[in-house]
Amino acid sequence: MRFVLFTLLLLPATLHAQDAERFQRALNAKSEKAMDRWMKHEIHRARQGHLVTTASGSYTVHDPTHDSLVAFLRRQPGVLDAAWDRCVDKIDIWPGHSTIGMRWHSGGQVIERCWVVQEGIPGTINLFGWRPRVRKSREQLRYKNARECPGFVEQQRKYCEGR
Repeated sequence: MRFVLFTLLLLPATLHAQDAERFQRALNAKSEKAMDRWMKHEIHRARQGHLVTTASGSYTVHDPTHDSLVAFLRRQPGVLDAAWDRCVDKIDIWPGHSTIGMRWHSGGQVIERCWVVQEGIPGTINLFGWRPRVRKSREQLRYKNARECPGFVEQQRKYCEGR
């Protein structure tokens, strides 16, 4: 009885892992919003990051999360290339931002789209300029927006080759 209950509790967690069939449906859809929804779902699913423990403390990194998502995107049929802005020097302000880009075929044309991900969620809200703290800040990924970005993936490749 315990095994059946345990299996029923874990079944939904295994169904929503990086699903190639669901990705292909979003990739072949007429609208780019389907791909935006898939990406938002994947970012939300893997939002916790990886905890790195050192002698003086611990911190959360999101680079392995971005790497695994981009590697999954590159393996899919129909995707020409994918990259994220790993090699770009960014300002060290919390919460940081990263951009994930992908180029794919859809309807006989090549589409290149970027998704901006915020790396951390502050625990404040904005009430007419007053920012009261309402909860603890969280080290999680948050989907911000999507946009057209022609040439982004190729530009990231050149940045990484130059380093």
